[in-house]
Amino acid sequence: MLADSRTDKEDMPILNDLPPSPAPATAGSLRSSLGLPVGALRTGMYVTDLDCGWAATPFLLEGLLLEDPEDICTIALLAQQVTIDPGRSLFAALAELDQATLYETTIAAPEKEAPANQRLQHYREQVQHDEGDHVSSTGRLAHGWRSLQQALSDWVARLFGSSKVRLLPAAKRPDYIPDDIVLVIHPLPEATNAAMPQAIEACAKGEAALDRIAQDLIAHRDTDIDALQAASDALAENMIRRPGTMIWVAKMRNKNNRIYHHGLSVAIYLTALGRQLGFQREQLADLASVGLLLDLGKMELDHALLDKPGKLDAAEILEMQTHVHRGIDMLMATGVTSSLILSAIAEHHERIDGKGYPERLPGTSLTIFGKMAAIADAYAAMVNPRPYAPAYSPYDAMKQLFAESESRWFAPLVEQFVQAIGIFPVGSLVELSSGEVAIVIQHNPYRRLEPLILILTDDTKAKLPAPRELDMLKHNFNVAPDVLRIASGLPDGAHDIVMQDFYLRQA
Repeated sequence: MLADSRTDKEDMPILNDLPPSPAPATAGSLRSSLGLPVGALRTGMYVTDLDCGWAATPFLLEGLLLEDPEDICTIALLAQQVTIDPGRSLFAALAELDQATLYETTIAAPEKEAPANQRLQHYREQVQHDEGDHVSSTGRLAHGWRSLQQALSDWVARLFGSSKVRLLPAAKRPDYIPDDIVLVIHPLPEATNAAMPQAIEACAKGEAALDRIAQDLIAHRDTDIDALQAASDALAENMIRRPGTMIWVAKMRNKNNRIYHHGLSVAIYLTALGRQLGFQREQLADLASVGLLLDLGKMELDHALLDKPGKLDAAEILEMQTHVHRGIDMLMATGVTSSLILSAIAEHHERIDGKGYPERLPGTSLTIFGKMAAIADAYAAMVNPRPYAPAYSPYDAMKQLFAESESRWFAPLVEQFVQAIGIFPVGSLVELSSGEVAIVIQHNPYRRLEPLILILTDDTKAKLPAPRELDMLKHNFNVAPDVLRIASGLPDGAHDIVMQDFYLRQA
């Protein structure tokens, strides 16, 4: 993004996964945590912990709403005691439990909201806990075996039934996604090494299409919509198969033209979010088009305004905000008719609290595509240098998204976005607990905080003669419990590291 990406830094309420179940009027508040024997589990209960640890199970998320009796059978084979959160369980599932243990005897005072700068850290700690931050070597071996079984199952499915699309079960469908959108389950991503050439080609195709459209608009020529569609289709297909690699390649590409680079980045992040939600290929292609096109209206603005390093005055802000309507008018004149694409671009600067622009629409009037575009656009802006502000580290940008959820952004989509690209996305520069600096080059789908990394410096931050690759999961299995962790995220350029120097190293 360019000079209109300024955001307020406010503390906002903590995200809630599910609304609390109603309690009887005569009881106190529901407990937030209740231990149970595994035999007491019922569908509708929300499990937050197991005595065997999440790493020894096939479940990959932070907690589990029991919707399938088979999930209860799986837990019964692995654990003896579990912990549930009654407040996130369905009320009917709690009917057989002792009321004296289910409710607090008094209604506690409301807890003070966590500061914004602590909320992503809390989320990170939750992931560490649920994935088994300090599990034994035996637990890691069991988890590794389950991971191997899952990988084998996925390989067999691709070999014998690759053309079959698996629909997302209705019970796992978020209630904020319109009913007319069919959701599917996408396959596990390909490895970074094998996927790099295809990702490079897809990103180049997207940038070339954006450049061609921009030049056609400047020259008042008819625009080749077919070329845009082909580029969007390529981006969508590659984001389905290799999302992490696409994020890395887009991050490493030439940034000389900020509008083009920003458009590609938003297209990548937006389709990553759509993939996470389970959108089909056709909708992912439309989302890619949204990302590529959403800032084209800035081509009609004065470059001095776009490049201004300081704060914009009132007149300049109003002028900057015209880029949304300008872009819509330009696209409609070229023959873009998709309501999804046009509405998402029209809404990508609106806010959930109704204080955005250009129409000051409330969150209830925004499409899900507009809400998604707003998040992807803001994140892409924050992690790249702007005329008026340095780049955030990806981790700090995530903190800002969390801080402004429920005022700027739709909170459930913020959490889905974090899960889509990771707390430390592929391409992130990070500092390890050892003091070394590394680039995240591939996520581990089973333990998200132990990715494949490329270590660039020693513990004094001196650059290594030859960077070395390290699989944190394999490394930590051998040295547990003295494991290596990602201590913090770093902005691009930290410690004088030019990340483009390592571009294509894994190709």
